[in-house]
This record gives sequence, structure tokens and C-alpha cells, in this order.
Amino acid sequence: MKKIACLLSLLVSSSFAISLDEMVDNAFQNNQNLLSIEKAISIADENIKLSTKWKNPTLTLGVNDIHFDEPTKRDLEPMQAQYIGFSQVIPVGNKLDIKKSIAKKDRNIISYSLEDKKLILESKIYELSYNILILEQRLILLHKFEKNIKKIEKLSNALYSHGKSNQNEILNAKIAYSNIQIQKQNLKNSIDNLYIKLEQITYKKVDKIDASLDVKELVLSMDIQNHPKIKMQKINTNKYEDLSNLELENERGDIKLNLAYFNRDDKYKDYANISVNIPLSLYKTEKIKAVKAKIKAKEIANKLEDIKQNFKTELRILQNNINNAYYKYELIQNSIIPLKRKMQRNIENYNSFQGIKPQMAIRNLNELITYELKSYDHLKEYFSNYSKSKYYMAKAK
Repeated sequence: MKKIACLLSLLVSSSFAISLDEMVDNAFQNNQNLLSIEKAISIADENIKLSTKWKNPTLTLGVNDIHFDEPTKRDLEPMQAQYIGFSQVIPVGNKLDIKKSIAKKDRNIISYSLEDKKLILESKIYELSYNILILEQRLILLHKFEKNIKKIEKLSNALYSHGKSNQNEILNAKIAYSNIQIQKQNLKNSIDNLYIKLEQITYKKVDKIDASLDVKELVLSMDIQNHPKIKMQKINTNKYEDLSNLELENERGDIKLNLAYFNRDDKYKDYANISVNIPLSLYKTEKIKAVKAKIKAKEIANKLEDIKQNFKTELRILQNNINNAYYKYELIQNSIIPLKRKMQRNIENYNSFQGIKPQMAIRNLNELITYELKSYDHLKEYFSNYSKSKYYMAKAK
């Protein structure tokens, strides 16, 4: 029964652990900012449908030549009539095709904006999660050193009772212990706050994170042409080219066709009117607007080249930071810390009261703690830069 109970306890505790991929998926499904962009995409789909629609026709009903002294008389003169009219704006040229092209580009821009926001969100989830895992490891480390300080305090008490040490050694051990308690409390508070921030962006309460802190040298690569922000800028450039072409098409104004049927008294024949309204582009405002749109397209194209250059350099910097942190972490973990631990064992295992110096044990232990914590600083640097690099991947998971 005890084995079954232990197994169930293990299963329950592990069920709270959530992987990074699961958190990212949950955030994508529930993040309200992303959902609002998805709604904007749906609106853009409707705008594509609207872009090729003609303007609604206008129906006109009227009565003309009403005499105020005899308003009901409709046979006083030949021009008196009741009429019904119909007006329709008829698009000229390729305006509707260009408008549809612009609407599609607007839709794609919003879609790529969504992908860009997903990459930002994924990067943030990774960074928060790795920060939590590293802080939790630091907390475990402090628990371990807390026990070691208690051993040193016990040793100092034994030496003091034999007159081989003074009371300050005991007090130093107590101070070191209290300092560990402060660090632990700060870590616990930081961990709690990071879990809250993680819940804020993932819309899921997370109690435990399932992810590895293993490190290795990395070579980062990015298909820059397929990054959503790059694609978004490219389409935006093309959109302003379309807007320029649309303004040139607007030089040929849409025709307005008017039809009206006039019904007169029986003494007179009914008749109809047909007219066409044609706008005249006398002041060339469309050409000016077309030039403005062209200039805007070139402005965005220049910004695009700047973004590409920044992406390349930022990724190289992240690459350098990751491998620099990896080198320092490995050096501390595989060289410095093993030597400091060996020194600590030598100090603590020295059997002669004559040779034992508790202050040396405390000092070495403090140095060991410092190096252990410093290694986690480098680990944080590694995963912080790695998390930022997730944004530069071509596509969110």
C-alpha cells in the first residue's frame, strides 16, 4: 500500500509540471491580444469581399411643378409630372481589381503581425520559464549550503568549548546562516512573482515547469526572408505601390448613370430622362497622391533593409552572448567549483583541533557559494539570450 501511495503521490506531483510547448500552445489559444488580432483577420476577409462590390444604386421618387394655390392639380401645365429615378455609379478601369489587391495585402499584413506577436510571446514565455527554473536551482543550492553552515557552526561550538576558538567564529557562522535566509526569501519572492507573470501571459496557472537546463554550444540560424516582420514590411511596400496605381486610375473618374421616368396627366405623353455624370480631373490631385504613395513605398523599403540588417547583427550578438555564457558556466562548473569543494572537504575533514580554523571554512564556503551562484548567473545569461533568439526563428511553433 505504501508503494502504491508513493507512486500516486509521484504521479500527482508530476501532473502539475507543464512543458514549454504546452505553455506556448495554451497562450496562443487564450491570449486576448492574439485573439483580437484573429478577429481583425476575419474583418479583413470581409473587406476583401466588399472591395469588389459596386456602390449601391440610388432610387429617387418625386413630384415636380407643384402650384401652391392648387397643389393637388396635376394637369395645369405639360411639365407637371410624378417621376421615379434610378442612379448607379459605374466603376471605370481597374479600380476594383486594385482595391481587392490592397484588401488582400491588408489581410496578409494583419496575419503576419499575428505571427510576429506569437514569436514575441513565445520568446517571453521561454525567458520567464528558464528564469524560474534557474532561481529554483539557486534555492536548492542555498538549502544545501544552509546545512553546511550549520555544520560549521557546530564545529565552532566544539572548538570554543575546548578553548581553540573564540565566540566570534560562532557569531560569524550565525551571520552567514542569516544571510542565507535573506537570500532564500528574496529568491522565493522572485520565483512567486515570475510564476504570476507567466500566468498573466499564458492564461494558465503554472505550479511546476518541465524543461531541461542542459547547455551546449549553439549555432543560431535564421531564414530572414521568411520572418513575419520582414514579410509584413515587404507586403506593406507593395500595398503603397497599389495605392499609387489606384490614384492614377482615379484620374478616370467613375461614371454616374441616371435614369428617370416621368408620368404626366393623360393629356400629355410620359417621357424619360437619361444622363451621365463624368468627373473631370482638372487639378491633378490624383497624380500628387500617387507620387506620395510611391514615396511612402520607398520609405518602407528603406526601413525594410534597416530591419534586415538589425536582425542579422542582433542574432550574431545573441550567438556570441550564448556561447560566452556557456564557456564561463562550463569553466566554473567543471574547474573552479570542484577545486573549491575539494578545499572545503580538506578543511572540514582536518582532524587536529590545532590546525582547524573555522574562519577558513566559512570563508571558503562563502567563496564556494559565490562561485555556485555566479555559475547560475551565467546560466541565466545563456538561457536569456537563447529565449530572445526564439523571436528570430521564421515561424512560431
